Amino acid sequence: MASVVSPSEDSSLRLADQLQVLSQVTEALTYRLLELEERLGGHEDRIGARLEEVADLEAAHGAAMDERLGDTEERLARIEAALRGLDRGGTSRHLQAVHPPAFQQEAPASVAVAEPFDLAPEEVDPFLDEGEQPFMDELIAG
Repeated sequence: MASVVSPSEDSSLRLADQLQVLSQVTEALTYRLLELEERLGGHEDRIGARLEEVADLEAAHGAAMDERLGDTEERLARIEAALRGLDRGGTSRHLQAVHPPAFQQEAPASVAVAEPFDLAPEEVDPFLDEGEQPFMDELIAG
Protein backbone atom coordinates (compact mmCIF):
# COMPACT_ATOMS: atom_id res chain seq x y z
CA MET A 1 0.00 0.00 0.00
CA ALA A 2 1.16 3.40 -0.80
CA SER A 3 1.41 5.80 2.00
CA VAL A 4 -0.48 8.90 1.48
CA VAL A 5 1.19 12.08 2.59
CA SER A 6 -1.01 14.89 3.61
CA PRO A 7 -0.51 18.23 1.91
CA SER A 8 0.63 19.89 5.14
CA GLU A 9 3.33 17.23 5.65
CA ASP A 10 4.42 17.61 2.03
CA SER A 11 4.86 21.36 2.34
CA SER A 12 6.66 20.91 5.69
CA LEU A 13 9.08 18.46 4.08
CA ARG A 14 9.70 20.81 1.19
CA LEU A 15 10.25 23.67 3.60
CA ALA A 16 12.72 21.58 5.63
CA ASP A 17 14.62 20.64 2.46
CA GLN A 18 14.76 24.25 1.35
CA LEU A 19 15.99 25.37 4.78
CA GLN A 20 18.70 22.69 4.69
CA VAL A 21 19.85 23.82 1.22
CA LEU A 22 19.75 27.44 2.37
CA SER A 23 21.90 26.63 5.42
CA GLN A 24 24.40 24.79 3.19
CA VAL A 25 24.63 27.83 0.86
CA THR A 26 25.04 30.13 3.86
CA GLU A 27 27.79 27.90 5.27
CA ALA A 28 29.62 27.84 1.89
CA LEU A 29 29.34 31.63 1.57
CA THR A 30 30.63 32.12 5.11
CA TYR A 31 33.70 29.98 4.42
CA ARG A 32 34.33 31.86 1.15
CA LEU A 33 34.05 35.22 2.93
CA LEU A 34 36.51 34.08 5.62
CA GLU A 35 38.93 32.88 2.94
CA LEU A 36 38.64 36.18 1.07
CA GLU A 37 39.21 38.11 4.30
CA GLU A 38 42.44 36.16 4.96
CA ARG A 39 43.65 36.76 1.41
CA LEU A 40 42.81 40.45 1.67
CA GLY A 41 44.79 40.68 4.93
CA GLY A 42 47.81 39.12 3.21
CA HIS A 43 47.56 41.58 0.33
CA GLU A 44 47.26 44.50 2.74
CA ASP A 45 50.45 43.39 4.51
CA ARG A 46 52.35 43.18 1.20
CA ILE A 47 51.01 46.53 0.03
CA GLY A 48 51.96 48.15 3.34
CA ALA A 49 55.51 46.80 3.10
CA ARG A 50 55.80 47.99 -0.51
CA LEU A 51 54.50 51.46 0.42
CA GLU A 52 57.16 51.71 3.14
CA GLU A 53 59.88 50.78 0.61
CA VAL A 54 58.61 53.36 -1.86
CA ALA A 55 58.47 56.03 0.86
CA ASP A 56 62.09 55.30 1.81
CA LEU A 57 63.17 55.50 -1.84
CA GLU A 58 61.29 58.76 -2.34
CA ALA A 59 62.92 60.26 0.75
CA ALA A 60 66.38 59.34 -0.56
CA HIS A 61 65.45 60.62 -4.02
CA GLY A 62 64.15 63.88 -2.52
CA ALA A 63 67.40 64.45 -0.63
CA ALA A 64 69.45 63.85 -3.80
CA MET A 65 67.19 66.20 -5.74
CA ASP A 66 67.52 68.91 -3.09
CA GLU A 67 71.31 68.59 -3.26
CA ARG A 68 71.29 68.89 -7.07
CA LEU A 69 68.96 71.87 -6.95
CA GLY A 70 71.28 73.56 -4.45
CA ASP A 71 74.25 72.96 -6.76
CA THR A 72 72.27 74.38 -9.67
CA GLU A 73 71.40 77.49 -7.66
CA GLU A 74 75.07 78.04 -6.87
CA ARG A 75 76.04 77.67 -10.55
CA LEU A 76 73.33 80.12 -11.59
CA ALA A 77 74.53 82.61 -8.99
CA ARG A 78 78.08 82.35 -10.36
CA ILE A 79 76.82 82.80 -13.93
CA GLU A 80 74.76 85.84 -12.91
CA ALA A 81 77.78 87.33 -11.15
CA ALA A 82 79.91 86.74 -14.24
CA LEU A 83 77.26 88.33 -16.46
CA ARG A 84 77.02 91.33 -14.14
CA GLY A 85 80.76 91.71 -14.57
CA LEU A 86 80.26 91.80 -18.35
CA ASP A 87 77.71 94.61 -18.11
CA ARG A 88 80.52 97.14 -18.26
CA GLY A 89 80.20 99.49 -21.22
CA GLY A 90 82.80 100.11 -23.88
CA THR A 91 83.82 98.76 -27.25
CA SER A 92 86.24 96.19 -25.84
CA ARG A 93 84.04 94.54 -23.25
CA HIS A 94 84.40 91.20 -25.07
CA LEU A 95 88.19 91.44 -24.70
CA GLN A 96 88.11 91.76 -20.91
CA ALA A 97 88.97 88.70 -18.86
CA VAL A 98 86.13 87.09 -16.95
CA HIS A 99 87.05 86.33 -13.35
CA PRO A 100 85.13 84.10 -10.97
CA PRO A 101 83.11 86.05 -8.38
CA ALA A 102 85.74 85.54 -5.66
CA PHE A 103 88.41 87.21 -7.81
CA GLN A 104 86.14 90.09 -8.80
CA GLN A 105 85.77 91.15 -5.18
CA GLU A 106 89.51 91.28 -4.55
CA ALA A 107 90.88 92.88 -7.71
CA PRO A 108 94.58 93.72 -7.15
CA ALA A 109 95.73 97.19 -8.13
CA SER A 110 98.70 95.82 -10.07
CA VAL A 111 96.48 94.20 -12.75
CA ALA A 112 96.58 96.31 -15.89
CA VAL A 113 93.25 97.25 -17.47
CA ALA A 114 92.96 96.11 -21.08
CA GLU A 115 93.25 98.95 -23.56
CA PRO A 116 90.63 99.18 -26.30
CA PHE A 117 91.69 97.57 -29.57
CA ASP A 118 91.62 100.18 -32.35
CA LEU A 119 91.94 99.17 -36.00
CA ALA A 120 93.94 101.21 -38.46
CA PRO A 121 91.78 102.86 -41.18
CA GLU A 122 93.05 100.47 -43.88
CA GLU A 123 92.20 97.48 -41.70
CA VAL A 124 88.62 98.57 -41.07
CA ASP A 125 87.37 97.08 -44.38
CA PRO A 126 89.91 94.74 -45.92
CA PHE A 127 87.78 94.28 -49.11
CA LEU A 128 87.77 97.93 -50.26
CA ASP A 129 90.41 97.39 -52.96
CA GLU A 130 88.46 94.64 -54.72
CA GLY A 131 85.94 95.71 -57.32
CA GLU A 132 82.54 94.23 -57.90
CA GLN A 133 82.70 90.95 -59.76
CA PRO A 134 80.07 89.97 -62.35
CA PHE A 135 77.88 86.92 -61.90
CA MET A 136 78.44 83.80 -64.02
CA ASP A 137 75.27 84.53 -66.02
CA GLU A 138 76.67 87.92 -67.05
CA LEU A 139 79.97 86.32 -68.15
CA ILE A 140 78.21 83.69 -70.29
CA ALA A 141 75.79 86.20 -71.86
CA GLY A 142 78.55 88.73 -72.57
